[in-house]
Amino acid sequence: MVFSRTAMVDTFDYAFAEDGSDGFNSFKDLEILVNHVSKPIAPNITESFQDVPGRYGGVFLGNSYGEKEIDIPITIMASSRDEYNRKMNNLSKALINTTDDADTQYPLRFNDQPDVVYYGHFTAIPTPTFINEGVQDCTTTLTFMLADPRGFLPQRDLKITSNEQVIIPAGNTPVQPVIHIIPKTDLYYFGYTLGDQYVAVGYHVDDGSTVTDADGNVTSLEPHQELQVHDPCNSMSTWFQAGQDTQEVKIYRGENDGKATATATALMVAKDSKGHYNWGTVGKHKDFYGPVIIHQGIPKISNYWKVSMRFHHVKRMKNMRAMGKVEGYLLDSNGNICGRMGITDYATGRYPRGYVQLGSSFNATKDKGNYLTLLYNEGGRKNNGPTEHVKVQLTKTVKVKTTSKAKAKAKSARMYQATIQRESFKLAAKKTTSKKKKKSTKKKVTKKKSGGKKKSTKASKPTVKTKSKTIKTYVTEISYMNKDAYSNFFGEFSLERQKKTIGGKVYDNWVAEINEYNPKTGVAYSINTANTVHIHTEKLDKSGKFGFALANVAACFMKHDIKEDLVKPAVGYYSDFETLTDLKIYTSDGSDDPDDIPHVIAHAGEEIIIDSADNTVTVAGRNVDKYVSWLSTFPSIEGDVSQEMHFTPDPVNADITLEYKPAIK
Repeated sequence: MVFSRTAMVDTFDYAFAEDGSDGFNSFKDLEILVNHVSKPIAPNITESFQDVPGRYGGVFLGNSYGEKEIDIPITIMASSRDEYNRKMNNLSKALINTTDDADTQYPLRFNDQPDVVYYGHFTAIPTPTFINEGVQDCTTTLTFMLADPRGFLPQRDLKITSNEQVIIPAGNTPVQPVIHIIPKTDLYYFGYTLGDQYVAVGYHVDDGSTVTDADGNVTSLEPHQELQVHDPCNSMSTWFQAGQDTQEVKIYRGENDGKATATATALMVAKDSKGHYNWGTVGKHKDFYGPVIIHQGIPKISNYWKVSMRFHHVKRMKNMRAMGKVEGYLLDSNGNICGRMGITDYATGRYPRGYVQLGSSFNATKDKGNYLTLLYNEGGRKNNGPTEHVKVQLTKTVKVKTTSKAKAKAKSARMYQATIQRESFKLAAKKTTSKKKKKSTKKKVTKKKSGGKKKSTKASKPTVKTKSKTIKTYVTEISYMNKDAYSNFFGEFSLERQKKTIGGKVYDNWVAEINEYNPKTGVAYSINTANTVHIHTEKLDKSGKFGFALANVAACFMKHDIKEDLVKPAVGYYSDFETLTDLKIYTSDGSDDPDDIPHVIAHAGEEIIIDSADNTVTVAGRNVDKYVSWLSTFPSIEGDVSQEMHFTPDPVNADITLEYKPAIK
């Protein structure tokens, strides 16, 4: 086929590389003709509107903007059936991708607007319709959906030379920039501001990591915290399972059973030979049960410390009835539990809770005053589901009575005999009235059988037998279809013991946090990411009841039997998915300052990259997200709008480049 200039304009390119190479051209590679494509003006719009009783009209709560749909009508020209089959095969191979990750978005551009790239996925490739009878030419319409409805222009690099520099980004909608900074001096702090939003990284100080007193003595500052243990939780070599032969840990509302194992990324419940999770013996325990694991130990027992544990907890049962819990425990030198953190499900699908608590037992009635709750909540986002009634089938054996076949005959005979007796009674009464007395005679009542001898109606008592019978019945259970942040949660729980001096007295200051992570990247979500969990609390404890020196940690993965487990035979269902994926233990001097004293974050000549799209910061390839202020917003830049950005360090003392992809609505 001749590839004309017109054909180039009326084509699209698909699944090409970032530099524009590779991929497929609809005309040259797929051999299809693209008909007139009408690009949509806006994505799908959903209106939020609240009806108000007694009010004329209602309350408009804004619009939600969803995916954008692009319909691409195409024509396939074929002179023979073989050519038609070949083109269909090429089209399916190019547009149907089953080996890539499920959430992959592919680039697509139309060559009448070659600078604009859309990222999306095909959701419909309908069966073609033949144009005329007897020919192989056909048409269909491809549907390409854009999760991000913007179209992107080629990347732009903007050199920043002054903090008074005014920039007007290309495009007409906000985009997330990537900032590159190469400082000329060592930095303790860096970042940028845009209006009232900013990114702040490190320590806002001007001096170094030394202190000089009035006599000229120089003291080198040491970190307040030192990382003792960083366990990626991908091996059981640093853990052992609790038991009679090792060490027992008295779990609150839980019994040690089953078996734990390690995968390439996490510690979790092992599976048995049938591929089922080995929580332990079903029906044996009245409360939670499952494997308990204990860390091999930490280098130094610390009076002041910080522990962070990263858990994954997913309720996989649609009606939310499954009950499980994943917890971490903080142990003293005697192996006693002195604190816990984790997630627990409640019966019949009520909201799971996340918590960080101090103490050894946490019953709100029996242990009141003997434990300290720092965090206990549903994560800030709840979905009240409907209350449903679930029928759980069970089979049971009951005893029933059966009678011999003589039962029916005996009943008939008794009924006939009763009739004869009533008639005899009536006859006797009549004779008495007429004063005619006759000697009564007793005769054996018989029933004449047609064509034969008379047969006695006297019947023997039927034989009754008892036998077992298996029946099916149902137990009706309640299911609350409630979901909250911890129903499907991946994130980090942390607890820190600090000391705080007030009026010459030293008290314990407890700092607890729960932060949600992106399970795909393993990076914490930004505090500005909607519907994510970021909770921080501090409590000053003047009682002194809960302070302890940290000697070790333990963890457990547990389930709780529900009716589906206890009926016979048991009803199969999906138990919770629970894992421990990361453990960090710090020793500390007890300071309530940030985790380290001011020190150099980036050395001269090292490249700093602040990625506002992923909300991450690296220095020479090292991740430094731990130094990013929790209030950092990673602001977007607005296309076609005049704006100023202010940088630290000053552009005079660093090479700063702003990299971005302009976008159009």
